[in-house]
Amino acid sequence: MQLPYASRSLSQNERKWPPVQIELGAIIYALRTFRPYIYLSEVELHSDHRPLIYLQSKSQQHPQLARWLIEIQNYNIKIVHIEGKKNTLADALSRSHESNPLTNTPELEDIIEFPVCLSLNICDRIVLDPIINSLTIRTRDGPQTVDLVLEQMNDPETSPIIKFLTDGTLPDLDEEAQKDFVAKTQNLVISSDILYFHPPESLPRIYVPASLRSLIFDSFHISILGGGHMNLRKTIHKCSRRYYWPKMYSDILIWTKQCLICQLRHNPIPLYKAEMRSVPANTLFARIGLDIAGPLPLTEMGNRHILNIICWFTKYVIAIPVPNTKSQTIAYALFKNVYLKFGGCTEILTDNATTFTSEFFKSFCSLLYINKTYSTPYHSQGNSVTERSFRTFHNILAKYINPKEPNFDEFLDAATFCYNTSVHETTKETPFFLVFGRDPIFSIDQIMDTTISTLPQHTDLSDFKTRLVLSLRKAWISAAEATKQAQDKSKTQYDKHSRSQIIAIGDRVLLRNYTGKPGTSQKFHLPWKGLFRVIDADDIHATIISCTPPIKTPKSAPKPD
Repeated sequence: MQLPYASRSLSQNERKWPPVQIELGAIIYALRTFRPYIYLSEVELHSDHRPLIYLQSKSQQHPQLARWLIEIQNYNIKIVHIEGKKNTLADALSRSHESNPLTNTPELEDIIEFPVCLSLNICDRIVLDPIINSLTIRTRDGPQTVDLVLEQMNDPETSPIIKFLTDGTLPDLDEEAQKDFVAKTQNLVISSDILYFHPPESLPRIYVPASLRSLIFDSFHISILGGGHMNLRKTIHKCSRRYYWPKMYSDILIWTKQCLICQLRHNPIPLYKAEMRSVPANTLFARIGLDIAGPLPLTEMGNRHILNIICWFTKYVIAIPVPNTKSQTIAYALFKNVYLKFGGCTEILTDNATTFTSEFFKSFCSLLYINKTYSTPYHSQGNSVTERSFRTFHNILAKYINPKEPNFDEFLDAATFCYNTSVHETTKETPFFLVFGRDPIFSIDQIMDTTISTLPQHTDLSDFKTRLVLSLRKAWISAAEATKQAQDKSKTQYDKHSRSQIIAIGDRVLLRNYTGKPGTSQKFHLPWKGLFRVIDADDIHATIISCTPPIKTPKSAPKPD
């Protein structure tokens, strides 16, 4: 047997307290010290200070004593008075040896925890009596007892077993069914009128009737006093140490999967992830992507951000330094650097930043007959072409700018030229050539006196134009085929790790919760919210409904219930 021991010396202020306050303070110190071991268990406390027994019956108390008495109500404790000469064990332990001088101890805090209000119909603690004939469930209103004998006798599964083990009466079944019934009772015994499952070389476990099985699960999974919403293996281990019923594993597996709080907190493993859907692009500046990087250190020209505009077909990038992310600023930069230089576009793809979702920007796109589309929130892969360009630009700029004077806008145009004149991994061609139909003339070409092609005479202009158009068309076709091959390769690799979930009308789903409540820690954030009901579904989207109006969300975001 292990005997835990705790002791402390009194502070200078505590030594001035009256004896009853010192004695009660010692009890509070002991309860707080041994709380993990005695909480919600029956505790008998021996004290040689008789006034402690009558404290709870007095109507008027010192405020500190009254607060401590409230704290004691958290425990199922019985204070017993014994004579001082019989209290030898605690008396001996309280004597300090001269070679071990006492150290200064902080004064006992006058802070209490009020009695817990236990909730709902969930069992928060089950105490097994020495001679088991009942389950005691402790709540705020006091212990509530479940009569195991009565519950087992009224259960259609355990009642025939008890009758058979008691007087040998077999249920009214056919011969084969009776043999199976007898075989099921091999490891079952009755003790103190309670049915137990007692396999060889193992401790007996209570055979739980069907009416109490969910109660056992709630106690060892949902309750904070013994469950903690632990995983399947740990929950089964707790339940099976003292209790048994057929198909316990499958029942607990189902109930654990159905636990809403666990679903809201944990991601499915592996995570549900829809297959990749490639977006075709085979026309010059038909679809462009926009994104903004920053805020960056303020430059001398007053710029803090980089606006990247990229043609999805040619991968040609237009990088513009901007002072802010206002919709008017971005719209003007787009109009000046794209529309007035390369003509109009059919579609603009952006993220869901307020810059692009404002009414002003929507009106701007409508005025130029541009179809405005958005990527899925918190899913950067939807605008991956633009997002990926920033990584390259950051690498280029970091190798040229002075960290002490980060004037990135002075190098941005040069970095853009370097990017556009380099072969792109996807198209296998330079964005510059795909846009202008020729390669640029670099300064090294002039230094090396490389022969530069001149325009043909007027007699050859028609033939030159034809060859130029055919050459450019051939380059576009080659780039489109290379892009398609790269997309197919990426899709094949991505889909190897995808885990699609078919979502049908009527399904219950959870929705990914990317943002927590203001002022709360992300560590305690529930990554899912719901439940929602699917009322419409297509290949890409599912319309879900809850207490709020219907919303439309990408299919890859909901998590099946």
